[in-house]
Amino acid sequence: MAGQESIFNVVSNGIIDVLTYIINSYSGLLQILVYLIMASIFGFALVKSYQSFRALSFYDFSKVKSRRSLHHLTADIKMPLALLAASFFVRTKLHYEQEQQRGTVDKVIPPDAFIRDAAFQFSERYFEEKFLEPVAMMANLMPPMGFIGTIIGMVVHFLANSGTLNTEITVAGIATALYTTFIALICFTFLEFLRKVFYALAHRRIDEGLSAITLLADDVPGDRG
Repeated sequence: MAGQESIFNVVSNGIIDVLTYIINSYSGLLQILVYLIMASIFGFALVKSYQSFRALSFYDFSKVKSRRSLHHLTADIKMPLALLAASFFVRTKLHYEQEQQRGTVDKVIPPDAFIRDAAFQFSERYFEEKFLEPVAMMANLMPPMGFIGTIIGMVVHFLANSGTLNTEITVAGIATALYTTFIALICFTFLEFLRKVFYALAHRRIDEGLSAITLLADDVPGDRG
């Protein structure tokens, strides 16, 4: 039993010595690395936020002359969300009508309210997968990165106070512990705020796109929506 305890002591002391050496030699590099990773995560979130703003931009449906022009549109990251919702509604309605004309559908065409609800859910899920989920993932990564920076900074501070590390890095350790947490929380709050704004605005744009359908010329045979 004593032999096992001595082995554990040797292993634990060896791990501590290795970690102490790494922090003593590369504490500055570790702190810079944490800041760079946080900056990269936040930068990617800003890119997705810009794409979200672009997708949520207002679309003037007066440019669309008829519903027929919406049939060939396909989902694209640059496509306004309102236009995407309108296109999905029209293509779904036309699909049911064509199937009925071929005789493959015996039942009546679903009412417009049903298709509208399906278009709303499709557009909402599309926007969440393409934009909101990446922003939320990046936002959720910020607090753990801040916590890692805090741990590194506190280890540097405590080891410096114990005399194990160079005392001149004590202030740097405290700064890392405080700044990483502060920056991470600020970035997390900002991204979460943007995500909430995007979510509310997405519903508005989808409603605008589906409402615009009734204003377009009904030039598709059998389309009475």
